[in-house]
Amino acid sequence: MKKGLFFRVQNLSEVHAQIPGVWPDKNGTGGRIPLNAAHIIESAHSTARSSARAVDPLLKSAAFFPWVGDILMPHQRSILEYSLASPGYHAWSPPGSGKTLCGLIWLAAAVRQPKVVITKAAARGTWREEIRKYTRFQPVILSGRGPKERLTHDPRCIYVTAWETLIDWKDWLLELGTHSLVMDEIHWAKNPKRVRAVIEESGRTRFDSLGNTASAIQQIAHSVVRRLGLTATPIPNRMKDLWAQADLAEPWCWGTFHQFGERYCAGFKDVYGWKYNGLSNEQELLSRLNWCRYKTSQKAVAKSLPPKRRQVVYLDRSEQNAPAGFKRDIARASKTGDRESIFEVMLQEAASRKKKYVIERVEEAVASGQKVTVFTGRRADCERLGAAIGKSLGKVASVFCAHGGTSTEKRDEIRHQYMSAQGAAVLVGTGDAWGESVNLQDTDLALFVMLPWTPKALRQWEGRFARLGQKRPVLISYVIAKDTVDEHVADIVLDKLPPVGTIAEDETAEEISSAFMGDASDLLARVAGLP
Repeated sequence: MKKGLFFRVQNLSEVHAQIPGVWPDKNGTGGRIPLNAAHIIESAHSTARSSARAVDPLLKSAAFFPWVGDILMPHQRSILEYSLASPGYHAWSPPGSGKTLCGLIWLAAAVRQPKVVITKAAARGTWREEIRKYTRFQPVILSGRGPKERLTHDPRCIYVTAWETLIDWKDWLLELGTHSLVMDEIHWAKNPKRVRAVIEESGRTRFDSLGNTASAIQQIAHSVVRRLGLTATPIPNRMKDLWAQADLAEPWCWGTFHQFGERYCAGFKDVYGWKYNGLSNEQELLSRLNWCRYKTSQKAVAKSLPPKRRQVVYLDRSEQNAPAGFKRDIARASKTGDRESIFEVMLQEAASRKKKYVIERVEEAVASGQKVTVFTGRRADCERLGAAIGKSLGKVASVFCAHGGTSTEKRDEIRHQYMSAQGAAVLVGTGDAWGESVNLQDTDLALFVMLPWTPKALRQWEGRFARLGQKRPVLISYVIAKDTVDEHVADIVLDKLPPVGTIAEDETAEEISSAFMGDASDLLARVAGLP
């Protein structure tokens, strides 16, 4: 059997030929099967998992400080042992489980070849800190709207750019000829729409690249030699979100989006076109994934963390503030018929009712010297709540407030000040700006004033505090306003989110997402009752 990404198979059956990424020969007697599909023919794949011998020498190289090898957890070693032996791999690990360090060690194996990290804009500062903390490489942040001058590759550097600015840096990265690519929070690239079909005058079809992030990352990922995808939420909403990520880490191994959707997402065609909203051939998909991804359970990480507690606080009407400015927003959202928009606006309305309670809760925590983070909804609500808390506390504690309108540099500065504060400190921010790819460890109390409408966001928000390096127990408090959409969301989501569990399995993600697609009439009926 031939070693490498593909190997030959004799007597390829018709069933196997229908699997995305499996191509039969013209004569039908053989074919090429991607390495991660080797299980289909019940044969051990040819690449030996011998990379365990490569991890320790890599850690002892001049690229790392001597103590780095001593801090690796078992799940981090496992990720490295499997990913170093593969040209394309996925690491599914909970937030705060040390994926960044795994990515850095994996990149170091490229030796003198170009090394690039793509992450969220808010996380570029974190990657810069981690590169300097663990390695002897120099971080180079690629920000702004592309290179102002010609940059040359330096093997001593790791280049870090953001999903939000990837389009502007695409051409430079393609010219760089990236050898190793880490795609952090790879679920950001879940969009399968990358090309546009154009029919030429001759009748032939031409496929032009779209000018979006999905198209840019496809071109980059398909041009590199090694790829590693990192994420805590590989399936944000539905099974079909998985295809784009799988194709980026292992180009051409999973077939087209349609092939994947038809086989694994219960794809069917109705009068409006193709739908890919289900789950099918589950065991086959899980078996294929076993060859290309390592999944770390929350339980494995929790063993090394201080205790994390959850509480749900329900506020009666008498404990709530009267909301303002939401009737028009809810009415506007209801006209669109978009359930997600309706949920979002009504969650923001519920969040505005909790100001009095939140201020009192923060005052109590600060009085005992605790660090407190508050996640709320709209930018305007964030600013009002931050100002109210600052006025209430006076000079008792430092109060920081930031949202998506705050620059990344300013948010990094606030994060450093908050984490380095001696004694009590308060950070008020929106979940959208602070809820992913940010390190807020050593927080004592986290108040979630606005509930996100996806379980993926809940896991990400909690991951800001319960992460490797956390030294103190954290209390995560979900504040629910009675007689608002909070109750509807809380009953569905919080009860389904296990206190301690693994990253959502495929069927679990689908099940929870489906629960959010219920009838919106009960939500719209609340509009008339708003004070």
